Amino acid sequence: MDGAVTAVVGAAVAVPLAGTVRAHVQQKIDQAELAARMTGRQHQVWLLDGTVLGRVGVLLGVLLVFGLLYQVLPIARTGQTFGKRLARVRVVAAGGAGAPGFGRSLVRWLVRGLGTAVLLGPAAALLDRTARRGWHDRAARTRVVRVERG
Repeated sequence: MDGAVTAVVGAAVAVPLAGTVRAHVQQKIDQAELAARMTGRQHQVWLLDGTVLGRVGVLLGVLLVFGLLYQVLPIARTGQTFGKRLARVRVVAAGGAGAPGFGRSLVRWLVRGLGTAVLLGPAAALLDRTARRGWHDRAARTRVVRVERG
């Protein structure tokens, strides 16, 4: 659930940015084609420039701030995000039953992002038969527990 919420926010930012990037790149291609027709020579066009990288930076910045507000802070404070509440699970410090705090929550979020980027992070919890803890939980010294109905 939390991944879906993040994907929606990312798409809401990325779609308008993609339109401006597409228009910018098309303008560069059109200018190069015009220059090629006028000079009779091919012209090299760098599609990845400051404008494109700036838009990517905006997207990454929004996702970073959103991740901190939606994932890190709620887990640090209560151990739950919206999706974890729906799933009736909570993140706790491995040695206790309380919320993990900001430092552990931040480490957990960063390692999960890196693990997802290399596509092995999500599978790590499935391979851990005894504790079912992923890399992010091991690095942050946290665990996920079921919340009793109440």
